[in-house]
Amino acid sequence: MSVVAGPLLLAAFGPGVKEIADIISLFDFSGSIQVDVRDEKKNVYLHEDLAPSYGALTSNTLKNLDDELKIMITATMKKLAKQTDRSWEGILSTMMQNPLIQPEGQPTVRSEMLLKDSVNDFKFDGSPDASIVHEVQAWFQKLIGDEDVLRSTKIDLPVMAKIVAQTGATITGILSMLSKHEVHSKSVVDIGVLRFPDIDHPHFKLYRIQLNAWSDCTRHLFHQVDKNGIAGTFNSYNFVPRKSVMKDMADKAHKAAVDEANQLFA
Repeated sequence: MSVVAGPLLLAAFGPGVKEIADIISLFDFSGSIQVDVRDEKKNVYLHEDLAPSYGALTSNTLKNLDDELKIMITATMKKLAKQTDRSWEGILSTMMQNPLIQPEGQPTVRSEMLLKDSVNDFKFDGSPDASIVHEVQAWFQKLIGDEDVLRSTKIDLPVMAKIVAQTGATITGILSMLSKHEVHSKSVVDIGVLRFPDIDHPHFKLYRIQLNAWSDCTRHLFHQVDKNGIAGTFNSYNFVPRKSVMKDMADKAHKAAVDEANQLFA
């Protein structure tokens, strides 16, 4: 969905704000030269501290949200606009400390690893085997376990094929620097997303997806044992309006927050 960001979105996400699905679809996954396997702290392959996902929220459906959700949107965007620490930890802390919203339910924290015994299981020429792509996609769906997140990121088969190819290229680089017994991992994807509330999902969903190329090489004299694969982590938190605080808002502040939310999309 292509939208034009209004003042709140521009303040929170910056000029040129794009939905996470657009960022992923437009990213050049072929640029494996960007990855420096010698440094695990920089050159993250696809790194986005925080990007929006609007779901079914449009300028038309926005009108149907209740006032509490609109106030929550305005309050959250204003907090993010002042955010200087854009790390996952910083953003999560800001969401947790926002007096107008509160966590809903328990967070999701899930990790999965897909292991292969041979370097040949991941094609390194940029054209991974279709069966491996399907296997990785099934693994990814299990890792996420949330259909709404899978729809919002649109990491489908073509995108997954490119991620698998990049994972293989990264593993190749890792293997070239291993000696004796070493375990290395390198970021391939690290994205933070704020999923906006809509009629069917009346909450903010803040989530993070991390995918890492991983290699464990053990050498005994002339014999070498390799285990390679993808390690994934998924973290997700839901936030709803804190109605006990909102009901004490002055009428003028209440109306102003609702009016600002109504201008979310220009």
